[in-house]
Amino acid sequence: MTDLKSNPSEVGANVQSALPLSVVFVVLSMHGGGAEFVARTWMAWLVKRGYRVSVVTTSSKATDEHIPDGVAVHRLGGARGHLAKARALREVFSTTGADIAVGLQAHANLLLLTAAMLAGSDAPKVIVSERNLVSLGLAGSGPRHRLKIWIAKKLYPRADHVIAISHPVGGELVAGFGVRGDRMTVVPNPATAKIAGRPPLPRQPGLDSGVQIVLPCRLVIQKRPTLAIETAAELNRRGIAAEVVSFGGGPLLEEMNRAAEAAGVTFTDRGWVEDWFAHFATNAVVLLPSSREGFGNVLVEAAAMGVPSVAASGALGVADAIVPGVTGELALTDAAADFADAVERASLLPVTGIDAWLTRFSVESSGRDLERVLHLVSGRGGSS
Repeated sequence: MTDLKSNPSEVGANVQSALPLSVVFVVLSMHGGGAEFVARTWMAWLVKRGYRVSVVTTSSKATDEHIPDGVAVHRLGGARGHLAKARALREVFSTTGADIAVGLQAHANLLLLTAAMLAGSDAPKVIVSERNLVSLGLAGSGPRHRLKIWIAKKLYPRADHVIAISHPVGGELVAGFGVRGDRMTVVPNPATAKIAGRPPLPRQPGLDSGVQIVLPCRLVIQKRPTLAIETAAELNRRGIAAEVVSFGGGPLLEEMNRAAEAAGVTFTDRGWVEDWFAHFATNAVVLLPSSREGFGNVLVEAAAMGVPSVAASGALGVADAIVPGVTGELALTDAAADFADAVERASLLPVTGIDAWLTRFSVESSGRDLERVLHLVSGRGGSS
């Protein structure tokens, strides 16, 4: 695993002394999830640093209004099929004079690797970025998804470098995908980008006034949102007043309403709220009950606002986003009783003195780490 913790001034000197690299990002779209947010943030950072930046969107979803200033856009939504899109992407390599192409998430990564094979010696250096823990999602998945992951395991080792969102994801890439350790780097997400400059919210540690369980995720199967209702019900049985507030919306909303009614739990659905982290009560604890997470931006966002979090230990990727006993707690198992125990422990945490840890997830820190990888891969700042 490549160590990026070089002296920032040395990294800056390397970057400034070189001619601007042409970097092409390949993403599904420009808005809609965590990967798109990271792509936008990285692109804006690189433009600010003087790079020539282009983005290739692979879907026909209309998200151009989210493209950062100074970024050229190329759309593949009109091309039919994987091979046609790969051929079109190969042409983008030529028109942009790309030095490096960066994919985010499996679909874009496979398209990028296919286009690079078609381009042969004319291909740019290829970096794929994996944002998910794949193995935990294979159980119960359909044949199409399993085929995609099988192909990814064959192709990811061909990339010039691989970026992981967290150390658990990095471990899976090395152990499960055959990626060489010296060609894999963990680049932390710029998870504090949305809340830079915001002071922590006033908060009352402890459970004297009960607890507001905040559920900041889409209401989908992977996130297991009904566990929040079960956790609140368990706390209520212990004599602790607990309610659940959901930010995200999703197809399981009606199931959540039914579960809350059956359990006698107060449940409020706020739908999608971009600045969800500005709406905490003073007794809030964030709960992310997902079965798997590549990381968990919301856990860092909560900590930055002075609010503790709880996540499932078995989700693995969350281990990079929570400091147990400092910013939150990990539930030992998926049982509601263990989540309730973790909420009780987390509620007592003051969530202070974490500025140095939060700096790891700043736009500047994440952007500079990305730059270091770009220059390692390009040969301008070392070798990959």
